[in-house]
Amino acid sequence: MNKRIYPIILCGGVGKRLWPVSRQSYPKQFSNFQGVHSLFQNTVELFCDHRFELPLILTNNDYRFIVEDQLNEISVSNSGIIIEPSHRDTAPAILAAASILKSKSENPILLILPADHTFGNRVGLKSLIYQNSKVLEKGDIITFGIKPTRIETGYGWIEASKNRNANNGLRRVLSFHEKPKQEIAENFYNQGNFLWNSGIYLFTAETIIDTYKEHSPKLTSLVKASVINSRKDLNFTRLAEKPWDEIKPISVDYAIMEKASNLSVAQYEFPWDDLGDWNAVWRENEKDRNNVVTYGSVSATNCSDSYLRSGNPKQHLVALGCKNMVVVSMPDAVLVSSKDQVQDIKEAINQLFKAGQPQSWKFPIENRNWGKFESLYLEDKIQINRLVIQPGQKINLQRHNLMTEHWVVVKGVAQITLGTEQLTLTENQSLNIPIGVKHSISNTTNQPLIVMEIQTGNNLTDDDIERFE
Repeated sequence: MNKRIYPIILCGGVGKRLWPVSRQSYPKQFSNFQGVHSLFQNTVELFCDHRFELPLILTNNDYRFIVEDQLNEISVSNSGIIIEPSHRDTAPAILAAASILKSKSENPILLILPADHTFGNRVGLKSLIYQNSKVLEKGDIITFGIKPTRIETGYGWIEASKNRNANNGLRRVLSFHEKPKQEIAENFYNQGNFLWNSGIYLFTAETIIDTYKEHSPKLTSLVKASVINSRKDLNFTRLAEKPWDEIKPISVDYAIMEKASNLSVAQYEFPWDDLGDWNAVWRENEKDRNNVVTYGSVSATNCSDSYLRSGNPKQHLVALGCKNMVVVSMPDAVLVSSKDQVQDIKEAINQLFKAGQPQSWKFPIENRNWGKFESLYLEDKIQINRLVIQPGQKINLQRHNLMTEHWVVVKGVAQITLGTEQLTLTENQSLNIPIGVKHSISNTTNQPLIVMEIQTGNNLTDDDIERFE
């Protein structure tokens, strides 16, 4: 078998242990932890290769514009973004993707990839995947296990047979193991035939659909109904909500892989990490002579074995005598933790969420279909926002019944509808929008339009938006 491979990228997870960079509204796969691009962008770029088709991406409604924006940033065409109505873990998502691609191509080869992992040898990974695609027999499922470099309790493990297939070098998968306790992880590491579970799979569409039918017939029926009744929305495909909401969340390992008898593992012997916490981010980045990793505007004096990050270019982080520490400064939140306690961040954020602190889940910058929205200041009856409207985009016609708005053009040219008037505003010009007046703003140029928006009134939420387009 020698066909181009369809990457399917799963990017619906959250990653609370990397707070305050990763949050529910802007999770870790869309942030930069290595190099100049996000983890998601690095994954997409990895497979921009003549041996691979453009990726199919599965995400949820909150992240759809982030995905589209980040694809545009790296000049990768949108070949398909599938919107899951709600998070149901990996098993339903993978089956939906396989069903959609099966309808478009004759039994395509599919590659399942998480969006938030790092790979130390990208060329080696692509070659390993492509070589295994050529030996993929009818009915085979291949997973990729990572050769362990340490005793690790934070990953799932795969037990593989000790004997390799004489024809292709693969080993049969004997069992899957969830994140083990320390003594069990030591045993796995010492035995030599246990690998870390990467969550990467290779198979044909027919094979995986038939495997779902055999082991999860109810799930198969519900996903099929959701795919059949899906609909187009802008550049996205929305899976139908009603059947999808009946699905119980389940991972592909539990639903399929642990039951399948046709599963083999290929061994990946290069650096890899799923960046599950700040220790992993520290471990996978270049360090100075004192084992300190810095990111952004940071000064470190007498520090050692630490990760220091400033996520605000206008805010300089000064660290003195930090040892074995993680310090992460964002515009609206700061994390200070010993490296020994970063596993407790998830529980701390859960407590913040219960207390109603918006920083526990919300990022101050939101991606919209027209660009980006950043909240700069908020108190009772007043909010100041920074709007970035991308070239050719428009904030559609709307009005408010409880708030007034004042727009100031900072950069670019704004085409504005205000009631029955058509206006043009350039830099340093402003406009007041009274309560109850229909209005919209467009950017018809080829440069971003930046507008400061001052809102005042008794209701500053989206509940006070009446849309007409």
